[in-house]
Amino acid sequence: MTTVEHVVGDEIVFPAGALPVRITRMQSMAARMWKPMLAMGLMVVVAALIIGAVNSAITADYFTSSKVVREAAPTDSTLATQKAFMESTVIWLPAMKFLGLGLLLAGITFLLATILGSLREGGGKVQQALGAEVKILRSPMTARMFPMFMMMGLMILLAALIVSIPTASIGYTYWNHSITTELNPAVEGSDLLHDLGLVNAIKVWLDPLKFVGMAFLFVGIGLALATIVRVLRWQSDRLWNLLS
Repeated sequence: MTTVEHVVGDEIVFPAGALPVRITRMQSMAARMWKPMLAMGLMVVVAALIIGAVNSAITADYFTSSKVVREAAPTDSTLATQKAFMESTVIWLPAMKFLGLGLLLAGITFLLATILGSLREGGGKVQQALGAEVKILRSPMTARMFPMFMMMGLMILLAALIVSIPTASIGYTYWNHSITTELNPAVEGSDLLHDLGLVNAIKVWLDPLKFVGMAFLFVGIGLALATIVRVLRWQSDRLWNLLS
């Protein structure tokens, strides 16, 4: 039978005996994407752990030398490059961790969208089995908003990582110098002090930016959960009306 639906208030009504309601294109995509998102997020977080372990080993080796030797190490020496690696890694590695967590939260958001799709399809099948008009709830505002919040949060976290990489490169260049003979005597307006100021200035707003991205993702999850609650309430009311 051809399905010709019409809208009544907040409901979309299908004729009695119509074909079961199908999930939307977005929900179909979410059903395919939640597993890869969770896998990618886990891989990124584990990779960050491995990089942190490498940085920890380099840090331990660096501090085996005396302070005088460390500060006098010339440019491109082993100690200088170790110091540069340590200082630059702490700039971009946190952004990588946040992106990994963001991918995990995006996977959870996709899973919630998949649940909504299952509720939509399952509710339609139950009504069809009862021989009644098949009704579904029109997508509420929360359902249209939570994917946008999720995508915005991911883009912000990705932007934070992209910004942190060149910033870390500048930090690496700065710290790959002798502290005693090059960094400490740096005069006002020198390239070295300019690099140091640039790195510190970016770090001031880069850290809050990552939390803004996480906030968008959490808001998206909250909106998805609010949508599920509304759909469940509507479906329980619809089932009660049919059975009574």
